[in-house]
Amino acid sequence: NNKCTMVSFENGKFVLRKRDERPHLRSRRSERLRRIFAIALAVSFCYFINRRSIIQPETTTDDLSLLRTARHADVKSYDGSSAVGGLSFHSSSQDSNEDSDDDDQVRNAAVSRSQLHDEKKKSPDQAKEVERSSNKCNISLNKKYLKYLSSLEPIPQKVHIFFPDKNYWNKEPSKSFPFVEHSILSLKNLNPDWNVTVYDDAMIDDVIRNAADFDLISREERDILVGKKDDDGDGSEENNGVVHKVSHVVERSDIARLLLMYTEGGFYLDADRLVSKSMKDVIPRPSTTRMCLPTFNDVNFCQDLICSSRGNDLFLDMIKEASKIRVAAKRRNGWIKGGGLFDLGPVLYNQQILMRVFGGDEETHDKCRDDFLLAREMIVADSDEIIITTKESSCNDGLLMDEASLPECYGREDLFDAYGMTPWAVEVDALWDNA
Repeated sequence: NNKCTMVSFENGKFVLRKRDERPHLRSRRSERLRRIFAIALAVSFCYFINRRSIIQPETTTDDLSLLRTARHADVKSYDGSSAVGGLSFHSSSQDSNEDSDDDDQVRNAAVSRSQLHDEKKKSPDQAKEVERSSNKCNISLNKKYLKYLSSLEPIPQKVHIFFPDKNYWNKEPSKSFPFVEHSILSLKNLNPDWNVTVYDDAMIDDVIRNAADFDLISREERDILVGKKDDDGDGSEENNGVVHKVSHVVERSDIARLLLMYTEGGFYLDADRLVSKSMKDVIPRPSTTRMCLPTFNDVNFCQDLICSSRGNDLFLDMIKEASKIRVAAKRRNGWIKGGGLFDLGPVLYNQQILMRVFGGDEETHDKCRDDFLLAREMIVADSDEIIITTKESSCNDGLLMDEASLPECYGREDLFDAYGMTPWAVEVDALWDNA
């Protein structure tokens, strides 16, 4: 017959076996097996590669609350609040829909840690942050802007503070409060050669009017901010001839601090800032440093603590951008909504910093939100102290204070109660909700 034979060694014996008479079928089976194996190998490899690229970290409850605090407070510190111009900044609870939106935004927020310096030296927590890398947040320190900053004069020895009573630190009962002792009085005692000015509401309005006189803002914007009565009799009798009602003091204080940074320079502090360091320790190289950009828990740059050389046109950019938003904003009795106030304050402040200092674009803030550790480390590594920064992590650990010199915190409640100061968000929301 045509069958072939073969010899195999089985169980210690040589055995004669018949070979399949159809070798072409065996060849086809072998080819199919080879193809199946190759496909399986390719699928496994693709799955491994894709899994490495698409794994996303879970957003923790702390992450969600941190973003809520940053969005609904004034880029705020510690307990979520601060004080300016008669009303305190305070994080407010929003409706459940807004909270849900916040949760979605946090989960979708792009995070990048891949470019941090000295990754091998990082703590386990920091190493975990590096694992959350994403290429969506692409920023780098703007060398041209650093060169521009270095051409400015040193930061002047001035401190600007806003409070309803410009003499609160020098009268009873407020000057006896422990909080006052460890904030403005400590600032003055530690820095006797610095000029500290407290601006009440009328002085804030004067800053705004002066800006209009020098064309930093328009007359229309001035009237929107500080109000206007119609001298020509065109105003309604119902409003006693008022054409523009005064805007909320939070809105006025936000623009006034930018105007002061641009026209005078120095430091701006919210009135609820504790101080335990001298400015010599805060700015160890005054001939070099031109600006400070501390972060609030690396979520964003603090808007309640600013310092700059005079004439820094980053603040002029902020002023001009705020003008566009302000003039078009809807108002009720002169006030815009709480969300609009927030957009004109912390949001605009951080957007402009990312665009100018880090060379970003209009979308950079959304892409890099919640990722300011990267920005802070870039400043530390590459700015040569032209810009100084630190992480403001608690009420006694930041740029102006540390635990060594301020072992405990002091609450501002007595001071705020003495002046009847209440959360601004509650007041604004009530106006819009009840109308």
